[in-house]
Amino acid sequence: MAFEEIVSGHYKSLFRFGSRYTRDKALLEDCLHDLFVYLWEKRRTVNSTDSIRRYLLTAFRNKILLELDRIRKRGWTDEEAVTGTAFEEDTSHFAHDDDASPKLELLIGRLPARQQEAIYLRYYEGMDVSQIAGIMDISTQSVSNHLHKALLTLRQYARQFSLWISLAALPLFSFLA
Repeated sequence: MAFEEIVSGHYKSLFRFGSRYTRDKALLEDCLHDLFVYLWEKRRTVNSTDSIRRYLLTAFRNKILLELDRIRKRGWTDEEAVTGTAFEEDTSHFAHDDDASPKLELLIGRLPARQQEAIYLRYYEGMDVSQIAGIMDISTQSVSNHLHKALLTLRQYARQFSLWISLAALPLFSFLA
């Protein structure tokens, strides 16, 4: 029952997270399936963690990147579907159901991929800098730099396009003011 709760409680969030790396829904579902099968098979030997969500995000990210690397080496798929272009062009994954502002999604979509990833993990997944560093496999200072640059850029974009962004739309908006 606990395993079922983990799967049902994290599947949608993990899928949305993975969609930033590829548009291939079948690949994402396969990676998620493989991850959960691995966890089930190794349930007695997997080390305990202080954050199941962080563990799942890191493991899923690693699984996707490994699979994308294998696909690229074999040349089995459309390059655009597995490259960062999918991540930069498709910003729908930042949506919190109907709460997200299309204007903010557009602005976030203009950020570099690593800044988008840091923004997503910080403001949509609610992770702190050290957790993000572990998932992105970079230093905490690099995470802070990505977040700082992203917020500065978002402020500039908002001014440039004269967009008035509602503070109630997303948690991120309070940091843009």
